[in-house]
Amino acid sequence: MKPDPRATILSRRRFLTLSGQGALLAGGLALSAGAWLPRWALAEPDLASRLLRMGRDIYPHEAIADRYYLEPLQPLLEEQREMIDAGLAALDRRARATHGRDYVAIEDERERVALLREIEDGEFFQSVRNTLVVGLYDNPELWEPHFGYEGSSWEKGGYLNRGFNDLVIDWL
Repeated sequence: MKPDPRATILSRRRFLTLSGQGALLAGGLALSAGAWLPRWALAEPDLASRLLRMGRDIYPHEAIADRYYLEPLQPLLEEQREMIDAGLAALDRRARATHGRDYVAIEDERERVALLREIEDGEFFQSVRNTLVVGLYDNPELWEPHFGYEGSSWEKGGYLNRGFNDLVIDWL
């Protein structure tokens, strides 16, 4: 009787699945090492990697940790899970029809963005985009270090007495 090779060999995919946050790497994305991630992302690494890839293609900020993309999506998942599942499945069908592989497996960002442009008027895309725009750009933790925005000024006497052009925003 031959031993079952699956019982003795620990595949890369199985190892990543068993290793906490490393499980998100199984989706093909290099996620921020050591970053705190929402529980739903750890419980559903495939879903998290697909939504993270989409979010990073819509709002590409390499220096922002993955958790800031994933945290705001939790309420959307709780309220509209069927729409999210159906939207991701449709996106993968489009990707397979056009490129022969799922959306997250497409390496060229331009090809992924082209797929997103095809669905940008739909409810799924708009829901994810609208959730992330607030989640990313209305997050005080990200303002100054990532966007150069100092935050509200009225508590500090306003901009008039502090200088209205002292912002250091290099991306405008």
